[in-house]
Amino acid sequence: MANKNEKAARHAIIVDMNDFLMDYAANKLGKQPDLAEKVSAAAKTDVTALDELFKDNGVGRRTKYLDLASGFLRDEADADDEDTTHDFSAASEALATEAIAYLASHTSDFDRWEKE
Repeated sequence: MANKNEKAARHAIIVDMNDFLMDYAANKLGKQPDLAEKVSAAAKTDVTALDELFKDNGVGRRTKYLDLASGFLRDEADADDEDTTHDFSAASEALATEAIAYLASHTSDFDRWEKE
């Protein structure tokens, strides 16, 4: 049962990460058709490409993506700031890559303002 709950929690954080990222993208780039596709395409091979897309020196990538991932992973591991047994940086990067892949395959779910 825990595995099912872990998968649901992981899916939820991926959706949250993408929601935050898309809100940020809409603020930086303007609400536009296919914005989710543009964002996911930019970060397809490397999430640091978001820095150039947003022209923000990595603020959006770190605060709207990696920090959320790290917080989730720390909560999941019940870790504090002094926990050195986990490499949360690498795990956050991996979760961000997974979230970008999810965004790429669900772009219409994240372009909600077109329906507003």
